[in-house]
Amino acid sequence: MKKVLLLFMALFVALSVNAQADVIVGPKIGYQTSKLSFKGTSIKQDFQNDMAFGVFTRFTFPKFILQPELLYSTNNRSAIQVPVYFGYKLIDNKTFKFRANAGPMLFYNFQKSTNNRLTFGGSLGLGADIWRFTFDLNYSLGTVFDHHIITASKANQNIFTLTMGFKLRY
Repeated sequence: MKKVLLLFMALFVALSVNAQADVIVGPKIGYQTSKLSFKGTSIKQDFQNDMAFGVFTRFTFPKFILQPELLYSTNNRSAIQVPVYFGYKLIDNKTFKFRANAGPMLFYNFQKSTNNRLTFGGSLGLGADIWRFTFDLNYSLGTVFDHHIITASKANQNIFTLTMGFKLRY
């Protein structure tokens, strides 16, 4: 896990030094719900509702964005979600911006009692910026990797995230 966090921080530093883009950082807070299902077996886990908070960095180019995030989920579980969004600006006004995002996602669950500790997948979303506030709605679908899961079954984790952030200039 430490290697993943170090890699994530190295990505932040490397991109901020070399990017010819505006850099925005800020805090985020939001609501998250997830569901785990296993194909090949009858095991299903109901939706879990959590609060999420963390930070984001956004590198903005004329029509595109790159936005890595680090979110921590609380309440029902203790987990970290690390999505890296590549986005396209659909509307780019001075006070209102609207974008579509997609990219890879890593989800790590800290609870030792669960078999679904590490999830890799992809994430799709829409976002809007109004003045210095940013609002994002994302759907992530991932495949669970754990040696306790029978290879004949396939585990998927679906995560819906709704967040609000505040943009600070870097």
